[in-house]
Amino acid sequence: MPFRLFAVATVLVVIAGACSFGKQTSNPPAIGDSCVVGSWVLTEEMNESGYTYAGVPLAVSGMAGATLAITSSGDEKQSFEKSQPLVGTLPSGLELRITIRGSIDYKIHASAGKYTETGTVVQLPTTATAGGAPVTNYHSSYSPGSGTYSCSSGNLTLTTSGGNQVDTWSKG
Repeated sequence: MPFRLFAVATVLVVIAGACSFGKQTSNPPAIGDSCVVGSWVLTEEMNESGYTYAGVPLAVSGMAGATLAITSSGDEKQSFEKSQPLVGTLPSGLELRITIRGSIDYKIHASAGKYTETGTVVQLPTTATAGGAPVTNYHSSYSPGSGTYSCSSGNLTLTTSGGNQVDTWSKG
């Protein structure tokens, strides 16, 4: 008789264990929206007034080739090592070309079409020319920000709060 009780008890333990294995809890990744996870290559940055020349805000666009890597844990790394310059036109008609190098490392959370970055301001190696002549003491920095995003399997668009800057990325 003791053997039967042991066998019945063992079956009940196995059944109880099987029930707990069937439960699935779905924790969203730390990033929030897994659509933004991956390696991205910048197609174009458009910035309406975040760059200046002689104290005057200037619209610029470009920077194709910058890279962005976002992990499911929310780590974000942007590298400008292979990016093209940002280009704008000065009030005098001369072309301003801004070349940015270096990289930034932030944390990012993206959910329901909104993103927020955390980290510190990063000064980036920057050179600029106006009409082909070097501009001395030109500098740039990146600060963590927030805004909106749209994402698909092959494209990611980040728009800063206020809409001043739009970055269009493709899966890389």
